[in-house]
Amino acid sequence: MKIAVSTKGKSLDSQVEPRFGSSLGFILFDTESGNTDYLSNADQLGIARSKGIQTAQMIAEAGATALVIGQLGSNAAQVLKRRGIKIYSSAGGTVREAIQALEQRKLKEFGEDEIQPGPGKMGGRGMGGRGRGRGAS
Repeated sequence: MKIAVSTKGKSLDSQVEPRFGSSLGFILFDTESGNTDYLSNADQLGIARSKGIQTAQMIAEAGATALVIGQLGSNAAQVLKRRGIKIYSSAGGTVREAIQALEQRKLKEFGEDEIQPGPGKMGGRGMGGRGRGRGAS
């Protein structure tokens, strides 16, 4: 299995980055060989829109079969799920600790209630909730 973990650094001892599309990169750990690769997310950081989708595609193309993350948007989650990648939530710690927790089956698989809505999907009407329509005073 190849596990991708969002990270603030480039090693197994780096801290897990809770954000997905805004993560600096990912450690890709192969459980069979023990090898690690660093996947830079720098190309996606400059993108104003769809960075989560582009990041999800990068993870899938790298061969990941599982992802450990803190937060994830709905569009990125759809891309990952369509590619057969299982998504697990992590409360933090190091990349090594997150991988060990997943291997020991201590991490919970992401549920629909944990997926963050994307921009414009919060159900609001703009203008800080004071736009025209329901509840306007």
